[in-house]
Amino acid sequence: MLAAWQRRQAPIRRFDIVLGTGVVLAAYVILDAGWRDALKAALVFMLGVFPLRHLLQGRSQRIAYGVWASLFALDIGIKSFLIEFYETKPDAVLIIEAIGNTTRAETVEFIRQYGPMLLQYALAAALVLGLLLLLAPDTPPSCARKPRWAVAILVLFLGLHANPTFSRANPAVFWPAQIPQYWEFAEQVESLADKRLIAEQKLSLWAPTYVGPDEHTVVVVVGKSTNRWNWQLYGYPRPTTPQLMHAARDALVFRDVISATSGTVASFRLMLTPAEIDKPLDDEAEPSVVLLAKAAGYKTFWISNQHDRFINPRYAEEADVVHLVNVGGRRGDRKLDEGLLPYYAAALRDPTPRKMIFVHLLGAHPHYELRYPDTFRYFSDGNDPVMTLMRQQNRSPWVRLQRNLYDNAMRYQDHVIARLLQDFKAQIGAGSGAFLFTADHAQEVGHTRDFAGHSLSEAGFTVPLLIWLSPPLPAAVSSALEHRPFQTDVLDWTLLELAHIRTAFDQPHLSLVSAHFVPQTRLIGGKPYAPSSRNRH
Repeated sequence: MLAAWQRRQAPIRRFDIVLGTGVVLAAYVILDAGWRDALKAALVFMLGVFPLRHLLQGRSQRIAYGVWASLFALDIGIKSFLIEFYETKPDAVLIIEAIGNTTRAETVEFIRQYGPMLLQYALAAALVLGLLLLLAPDTPPSCARKPRWAVAILVLFLGLHANPTFSRANPAVFWPAQIPQYWEFAEQVESLADKRLIAEQKLSLWAPTYVGPDEHTVVVVVGKSTNRWNWQLYGYPRPTTPQLMHAARDALVFRDVISATSGTVASFRLMLTPAEIDKPLDDEAEPSVVLLAKAAGYKTFWISNQHDRFINPRYAEEADVVHLVNVGGRRGDRKLDEGLLPYYAAALRDPTPRKMIFVHLLGAHPHYELRYPDTFRYFSDGNDPVMTLMRQQNRSPWVRLQRNLYDNAMRYQDHVIARLLQDFKAQIGAGSGAFLFTADHAQEVGHTRDFAGHSLSEAGFTVPLLIWLSPPLPAAVSSALEHRPFQTDVLDWTLLELAHIRTAFDQPHLSLVSAHFVPQTRLIGGKPYAPSSRNRH
């Protein structure tokens, strides 16, 4: 009987690696990990099994394969539970914070409360493990054949771990790297909390005072990876901002603004604190705009679709009301920015006389195709002026594709930002308020070279900046303001000006809307910046 069963298994054994890889791929897809993560995990599994099958034999092979398969089964079970329960993954700050701040008693209570759900995913992991073990390779000890190509694959497998994306897909690397983060998080949070106390103690020195009307609302919207070179509002030949062309017709559209840095965290640390590019300080121990607004009598809101390990613990926790829509924190997360709108509408309706509302968008964070719904697939590789120019510039098909995806994301951002602005206008009416939009940084998408992504060149810094005011400024004044050269490392002074907040350390010459504004030397990569004159479209 055993011999007959083994004969029936023989055809399966010939394709054990392919079938096992298929099981892993299917399991990750079913748990909603996304195709990219699923394909990476399947690739790691397959490249790991090849050397096990051809370089090990007998008992050592069975043990090694059993451990390898168990790691993937556990990874699938844990991640599927977290995605279902928290809508996130184990390396998200939400999970790190929960584990870092959970006591043993709370852990027991959690297991008791969610035992049936935990059992469900444990059984799913066991099923995956059972299938993988059923497909285990079985090379008898007498087989001494160890092909060189198996050694080559082993070397390739190990070498690919130099790529962080690849290594993160390997449970044997990912989990050991995560465990110290859980342990360290409590210490990191405690450090942030200690520095926040220092910043709060400095508020008396700053003496923030509100000097505006009885009721006033300020909205600060920060986009992600948004290049004004791709906005129709700034002269781009594609219709990427049709709604803002109407909604922002009475707004200040600043024409010469660059971001503080080409990275998100670094930009936030400059935009919302007294730190400047050429004047570094311990920004965590200084009052942020959020703290200053609270001290001046504002009710503060932080509404975010971008889950960041620094920004949310640093700034969101300073706000009175916090809504974190995206708890995934990964590039593959498809959390559309429209998910912020209900929380934003509720904040606008809040009856508090003075409100400052921060909205952090996911914007055009790579991957671009995940940043808009299917209904916004508008641009393609046709013969419009943009694609014609890119072909003349010898941009590769991949970069041209990225430009189209990026422009689709811009068109969706136009929809979201216009909605935020229109809702603000409707709520404010003839009252007093200020709405500001800018981005943390920009993206190079084939503008100056055959590349798409973050850039330390001009294309990584050219961001839009819009301000809508009620009551509005005179038209002549607005026109003059729009051409002021500005870098967002000193945006905090503009925000305080818009909020009618005065402090003991005011810098009116750094406020973009101040009558005392003085242009500063702007820096990119430590060198003075002057706008280029070439056609970038």
